[in-house]
Amino acid sequence: MNKYDQIIKLYFKSIKSMEEIESTPRDFGTGDLLYSSEIHTLVAIGKHPGCNLTELAIDLDITKGGAGKFVRKLLSKELIFKTQFPNNKKEVIFYLTDKGEIAYKSHEHFEQVRFGKIFETMDSMGDVEVGILENFLIKLNEILVTGE
Repeated sequence: MNKYDQIIKLYFKSIKSMEEIESTPRDFGTGDLLYSSEIHTLVAIGKHPGCNLTELAIDLDITKGGAGKFVRKLLSKELIFKTQFPNNKKEVIFYLTDKGEIAYKSHEHFEQVRFGKIFETMDSMGDVEVGILENFLIKLNEILVTGE
C-alpha cells in the first residue's frame, strides 16, 4: 500500500466514524431523542436567537424547506418557539425555550467531551500544519463534489 492509499483509507475511516456519531439520536437532557439535524438546528437558533427561516437555512447550508422541517420538529418537542416582530407580522423568528436551552448547553458539553481531543490535537499543530490540513480538505471536498 502506498502512502496515498493509507491517507485515503484513514480519511474514509474517519468519515465512517462521524456518520455513526451523526446517525445516532441522543437525549441532550430533555427526555427527547434528537437526531443530528435537529440538534444542529437547535444549536444554530441558540447561537443566533431571533433568526428567521432564511437565515437559519443559510447558516445550516440547507434549503428553506429542510430548515422548515427541522423547525417543525423542534416546535413540536417544545424546544424552540416562534414569534413575530411587532412591526412586521409577516416575519417569523425563532428562540430557544428553557427546555431548548438545556439541550443547547448539553450539546456543547457533548461536543467538548466527544471532540475535545481533536481540538487539542489541532491546537498543538503549527500554523503551517493546520494550513496544509485545511487546504487538503478543501481540495478533497472540491474534487469529491465536482468529480474533477
